Amino acid sequence: MSEESMPDKAENQAEIQAKVREKLLVLQQLQSESESIQRRIVELELVDAELDRTIESLEYFNSLDGSVEALMNLGGGVFAYVDVKDSKKMLVDVGAGVIVEKEVGDAIASLKNKKEKIEENIKKLGEVLEQVARQAERIQAEIAELTKQK
Repeated sequence: MSEESMPDKAENQAEIQAKVREKLLVLQQLQSESESIQRRIVELELVDAELDRTIESLEYFNSLDGSVEALMNLGGGVFAYVDVKDSKKMLVDVGAGVIVEKEVGDAIASLKNKKEKIEENIKKLGEVLEQVARQAERIQAEIAELTKQK
């Protein structure tokens, strides 16, 4: 080997190491993004489950005639017995702190609409998560290839 090839080889090794470090940083960013997406999916799934319970309760109210005795959550694990005189009308938060009175059937429809949007978001986030995973796999393969060149 000539004297020139040794420095070239060292430069090449340094270049490969720099590329590997760069790809590892990208991989860490993808992992962080993936974790963030997963947390968001879990949050949306919790909201979705809460909507299911609320819809179920409203459907129960819709099946009743007259007044109903119910438990009201006051917070902090404290509940109170209340008489619901009109079980066919509910106050519904429609966004931006605006609350409107709606018939139970309309409230159920509103919640089902919210539920559909949440489920669409969960699906979209799942697709984004898959893309991030594929990108991470590609970068891992590139890192493996670069480390073989050392």
